[in-house]
Amino acid sequence: MFVAFIPFPTRLVAEHVRTDGAQAAALTYGITLIGTAVMFNAIWFYASLGRRLLREDADPRVVSGITRSYLPGPWIYLAATLIALASPLASVILFGAIAVFYVAESSLFGRNGTPD
Repeated sequence: MFVAFIPFPTRLVAEHVRTDGAQAAALTYGITLIGTAVMFNAIWFYASLGRRLLREDADPRVVSGITRSYLPGPWIYLAATLIALASPLASVILFGAIAVFYVAESSLFGRNGTPD
């Protein structure tokens, strides 16, 4: 449900980033991203612990790498959200940087794999 909710706080940020509502918008966006990251981790841990929902030939190094890259997500989003209390614009910039980091990280560090 967090993923389906993301467009609402995204629009809040877009409309209020330079107004008095910027802090509330950035906090709402951050809380949504924290919830999304927590649920994403929960799904990954459910799937990967005991390899219950992974392919039999899944490379353990890749599984471990994915786990390591997901673990700090909620904490990073929490930090960026708390920054919104002091500077909503800096918080929004951090949210963008986090997204770029995760895209680059998954491309550069071997999670792009080879097709079947």
